[in-house]
Amino acid sequence: MTGFVGRVALGLTGALAAAALVGCSVQPSGWGVIMDQAHAPVSAPSSSAPPPRPVEAPTETHQGKGNGSITLTWPAEVAGYLTFDCPHCSSNVVVNTDGDEGLLINAIGKYHGTVWFNVSDRGKPSRTFTVSANSSWTATITDHRALPTAEAATPYEGKGDAVLKVPAGVTHGTFKTDSDGHSAVWVQGGGTMDLAVNQIGATTVTFDVPGPTLVAVEAYDAKWTFTAS
Repeated sequence: MTGFVGRVALGLTGALAAAALVGCSVQPSGWGVIMDQAHAPVSAPSSSAPPPRPVEAPTETHQGKGNGSITLTWPAEVAGYLTFDCPHCSSNVVVNTDGDEGLLINAIGKYHGTVWFNVSDRGKPSRTFTVSANSSWTATITDHRALPTAEAATPYEGKGDAVLKVPAGVTHGTFKTDSDGHSAVWVQGGGTMDLAVNQIGATTVTFDVPGPTLVAVEAYDAKWTFTAS
Protein backbone atom coordinates (compact mmCIF):
# COMPACT_ATOMS: atom_id res chain seq x y z
CA MET A 1 0.00 0.00 0.00
CA THR A 2 -9.62 13.74 -14.57
CA GLY A 3 -13.98 19.46 -18.60
CA PHE A 4 -14.59 20.16 -21.86
CA VAL A 5 -15.81 23.48 -23.00
CA GLY A 6 -17.94 23.36 -26.03
CA ARG A 7 -18.64 26.19 -28.34
CA VAL A 8 -21.59 25.99 -30.69
CA ALA A 9 -21.75 28.59 -33.48
CA LEU A 10 -24.87 29.05 -35.60
CA GLY A 11 -24.39 30.69 -38.97
CA LEU A 12 -27.36 32.87 -39.84
CA THR A 13 -28.09 33.63 -43.47
CA GLY A 14 -30.42 35.97 -45.23
CA ALA A 15 -31.12 39.64 -45.09
CA LEU A 16 -32.57 39.60 -41.56
CA ALA A 17 -29.40 38.06 -40.17
CA ALA A 18 -27.19 40.55 -41.98
CA ALA A 19 -29.20 43.47 -40.68
CA ALA A 20 -29.13 42.20 -37.15
CA LEU A 21 -25.39 41.86 -37.16
CA VAL A 22 -24.53 45.28 -38.58
CA GLY A 23 -22.62 47.27 -35.97
CA CYS A 24 -22.97 44.55 -33.41
CA SER A 25 -20.52 42.08 -31.95
CA VAL A 26 -21.41 38.86 -30.21
CA GLN A 27 -20.07 38.68 -26.66
CA PRO A 28 -19.60 35.31 -24.97
CA SER A 29 -21.99 34.90 -22.07
CA GLY A 30 -20.74 31.62 -20.67
CA TRP A 31 -24.23 30.13 -21.10
CA GLY A 32 -25.64 27.94 -23.83
CA VAL A 33 -28.52 29.02 -26.08
CA ILE A 34 -31.72 27.01 -26.41
CA MET A 35 -32.46 26.52 -30.11
CA ASP A 36 -35.69 25.45 -31.71
CA GLN A 37 -35.79 22.05 -33.41
CA ALA A 38 -35.49 23.41 -36.96
CA HIS A 39 -32.29 25.33 -36.24
CA ALA A 40 -30.57 23.03 -33.76
CA PRO A 41 -26.91 22.48 -34.71
CA VAL A 42 -25.61 19.03 -35.42
CA SER A 43 -23.43 17.77 -32.57
CA ALA A 44 -19.89 16.82 -33.43
CA PRO A 45 -19.08 13.17 -32.77
CA SER A 46 -17.59 12.65 -29.33
CA SER A 47 -14.00 11.52 -29.01
CA SER A 48 -13.59 7.81 -28.60
CA ALA A 49 -13.10 6.52 -25.06
CA PRO A 50 -9.72 5.03 -24.16
CA PRO A 51 -9.55 1.26 -24.44
CA PRO A 52 -10.20 -0.67 -21.23
CA ARG A 53 -7.17 -1.47 -19.11
CA PRO A 54 -6.03 -5.09 -19.60
CA VAL A 55 -6.43 -7.23 -16.50
CA GLU A 56 -4.78 -10.52 -17.39
CA ALA A 57 -1.20 -11.65 -17.94
CA PRO A 58 0.77 -14.92 -17.73
CA THR A 59 2.08 -15.91 -14.30
CA GLU A 60 5.74 -15.17 -13.52
CA THR A 61 7.84 -17.15 -11.03
CA HIS A 62 11.28 -16.11 -9.77
CA GLN A 63 13.55 -17.87 -7.29
CA GLY A 64 16.60 -16.69 -5.43
CA LYS A 65 18.63 -16.91 -2.26
CA GLY A 66 19.66 -14.03 -0.03
CA ASN A 67 19.73 -10.50 -1.38
CA GLY A 68 18.89 -10.04 -5.04
CA SER A 69 16.80 -8.30 -7.64
CA ILE A 70 14.01 -9.37 -9.98
CA THR A 71 13.63 -7.87 -13.44
CA LEU A 72 9.97 -8.15 -14.34
CA THR A 73 8.49 -9.04 -17.70
CA TRP A 74 5.08 -8.17 -16.23
CA PRO A 75 3.07 -5.74 -18.43
CA ALA A 76 3.20 -2.24 -16.97
CA GLU A 77 -0.51 -1.67 -17.59
CA VAL A 78 -1.71 -4.79 -15.72
CA ALA A 79 -2.29 -4.84 -11.96
CA GLY A 80 -0.13 -7.54 -10.39
CA TYR A 81 -0.19 -9.56 -7.18
CA LEU A 82 3.09 -10.73 -5.67
CA THR A 83 3.07 -13.82 -3.46
CA PHE A 84 6.42 -14.01 -1.68
CA ASP A 85 7.59 -17.10 0.19
CA CYS A 86 10.66 -17.33 2.41
CA PRO A 87 9.91 -20.23 4.77
CA HIS A 88 13.38 -20.38 6.34
CA CYS A 89 14.17 -16.69 6.66
CA SER A 90 15.32 -15.74 10.17
CA SER A 91 16.10 -12.05 9.72
CA ASN A 92 14.59 -9.06 7.92
CA VAL A 93 12.55 -9.79 4.80
CA VAL A 94 12.18 -6.70 2.61
CA VAL A 95 10.87 -6.34 -0.94
CA ASN A 96 10.99 -2.95 -2.64
CA THR A 97 9.76 -1.90 -6.08
CA ASP A 98 10.89 0.89 -8.36
CA GLY A 99 7.21 1.69 -8.94
CA ASP A 100 4.98 4.03 -6.99
CA GLU A 101 4.22 1.47 -4.27
CA GLY A 102 7.83 1.55 -3.01
CA LEU A 103 8.01 -0.78 -0.01
CA LEU A 104 5.94 -3.91 -0.68
CA ILE A 105 7.04 -6.20 2.17
CA ASN A 106 8.75 -5.47 5.47
CA ALA A 107 8.83 -8.42 7.87
CA ILE A 108 11.09 -10.37 10.21
CA GLY A 109 11.53 -14.13 10.08
CA LYS A 110 9.74 -16.63 7.86
CA TYR A 111 7.27 -15.01 5.53
CA HIS A 112 4.37 -15.96 3.29
CA GLY A 113 1.99 -13.34 1.94
CA THR A 114 0.47 -11.59 -1.06
CA VAL A 115 0.67 -7.88 -1.88
CA TRP A 116 -0.45 -5.82 -4.86
CA PHE A 117 1.41 -3.52 -7.24
CA ASN A 118 0.58 -1.53 -10.40
CA VAL A 119 -2.96 -1.13 -9.08
CA SER A 120 -3.21 2.55 -10.07
CA ASP A 121 -3.51 3.23 -13.79
CA ARG A 122 -1.98 6.68 -13.22
CA GLY A 123 1.07 5.66 -11.20
CA LYS A 124 4.61 4.70 -12.10
CA PRO A 125 4.63 0.96 -12.86
CA SER A 126 6.99 -1.58 -11.35
CA ARG A 127 9.86 -2.83 -13.48
CA THR A 128 12.18 -4.24 -10.82
CA PHE A 129 11.84 -5.74 -7.34
CA THR A 130 14.74 -5.61 -4.89
CA VAL A 131 14.83 -8.41 -2.30
CA SER A 132 16.58 -8.45 1.06
CA ALA A 133 16.53 -11.88 2.74
CA ASN A 134 18.88 -14.41 4.34
CA SER A 135 17.49 -17.63 2.86
CA SER A 136 15.96 -19.10 -0.28
CA TRP A 137 12.81 -17.43 -1.56
CA THR A 138 10.21 -17.69 -4.31
CA ALA A 139 8.34 -14.78 -5.86
CA THR A 140 5.18 -15.60 -7.83
CA ILE A 141 3.38 -12.87 -9.76
CA THR A 142 -0.20 -13.39 -10.93
CA ASP A 143 -3.21 -11.43 -12.12
CA HIS A 144 -6.59 -11.17 -10.38
CA ARG A 145 -7.66 -14.68 -11.40
CA ALA A 146 -5.43 -16.23 -8.75
CA LEU A 147 -6.87 -14.20 -5.87
CA PRO A 148 -9.28 -15.75 -3.36
CA THR A 149 -12.83 -14.39 -3.14
CA ALA A 150 -14.47 -13.22 0.08
CA GLU A 151 -18.07 -14.27 -0.51
CA ALA A 152 -20.86 -12.27 1.12
CA ALA A 153 -21.88 -13.35 4.64
CA THR A 154 -19.09 -15.96 4.78
CA PRO A 155 -16.16 -15.04 7.04
CA TYR A 156 -12.84 -15.39 5.25
CA GLU A 157 -10.07 -16.51 7.59
CA GLY A 158 -6.58 -15.36 6.76
CA LYS A 159 -3.10 -14.87 8.17
CA GLY A 160 -0.57 -12.21 7.33
CA ASP A 161 -0.64 -10.15 4.15
CA ALA A 162 -3.34 -10.97 1.59
CA VAL A 163 -5.40 -9.56 -1.27
CA LEU A 164 -9.05 -10.58 -1.62
CA LYS A 165 -11.63 -10.19 -4.35
CA VAL A 166 -14.99 -8.84 -3.21
CA PRO A 167 -17.98 -9.63 -5.46
CA ALA A 168 -20.72 -7.35 -6.75
CA GLY A 169 -23.55 -6.64 -4.34
CA VAL A 170 -21.30 -6.23 -1.32
CA THR A 171 -21.48 -2.83 0.38
CA HIS A 172 -19.59 -3.34 3.66
CA GLY A 173 -16.76 -5.34 5.14
CA THR A 174 -15.85 -6.22 8.72
CA PHE A 175 -12.23 -6.86 9.67
CA LYS A 176 -11.42 -8.56 12.98
CA THR A 177 -8.13 -9.57 14.56
CA ASP A 178 -6.92 -10.40 18.06
CA SER A 179 -3.34 -9.51 17.17
CA ASP A 180 -1.33 -7.21 19.41
CA GLY A 181 0.59 -5.92 16.38
CA HIS A 182 -0.20 -3.49 13.57
CA SER A 183 -2.86 -4.21 10.96
CA ALA A 184 -4.13 -2.23 7.99
CA VAL A 185 -6.80 -2.77 5.35
CA TRP A 186 -6.93 -1.00 2.00
CA VAL A 187 -9.95 -0.86 -0.31
CA GLN A 188 -9.42 -0.32 -4.02
CA GLY A 189 -11.93 1.74 -5.98
CA GLY A 190 -11.74 3.71 -9.21
CA GLY A 191 -7.97 3.40 -9.40
CA THR A 192 -7.45 4.70 -5.87
CA MET A 193 -6.65 2.97 -2.59
CA ASP A 194 -8.52 3.99 0.55
CA LEU A 195 -7.11 3.15 3.98
CA ALA A 196 -10.09 1.66 5.85
CA VAL A 197 -8.23 0.19 8.86
CA ASN A 198 -5.02 1.32 10.53
CA GLN A 199 -4.82 -0.12 14.03
CA ILE A 200 -2.44 -1.54 16.63
CA GLY A 201 -3.76 -4.34 18.79
CA ALA A 202 -6.99 -6.31 18.75
CA THR A 203 -9.69 -4.63 16.71
CA THR A 204 -13.02 -5.08 14.96
CA VAL A 205 -13.88 -2.50 12.30
CA THR A 206 -16.73 -2.27 9.78
CA PHE A 207 -16.29 -0.04 6.73
CA ASP A 208 -17.65 0.64 3.23
CA VAL A 209 -16.66 -1.82 0.52
CA PRO A 210 -18.33 -1.06 -2.84
CA GLY A 211 -18.19 -4.42 -4.60
CA PRO A 212 -16.95 -5.56 -6.95
CA THR A 213 -13.52 -4.48 -5.77
CA LEU A 214 -10.31 -5.66 -4.09
CA VAL A 215 -9.27 -5.51 -0.46
CA ALA A 216 -5.64 -5.72 0.72
CA VAL A 217 -4.84 -6.79 4.27
CA GLU A 218 -1.49 -5.96 5.88
CA ALA A 219 -1.10 -8.01 9.04
CA TYR A 220 2.42 -9.51 8.94
CA ASP A 221 1.84 -12.95 10.55
CA ALA A 222 -1.36 -12.22 12.51
CA LYS A 223 -4.56 -14.23 12.12
CA TRP A 224 -7.67 -12.31 11.07
CA THR A 225 -11.14 -12.61 9.51
CA PHE A 226 -12.82 -10.50 6.87
CA THR A 227 -16.58 -10.71 6.36
CA ALA A 228 -18.25 -9.09 3.34
CA SER A 229 -21.88 -8.01 3.65
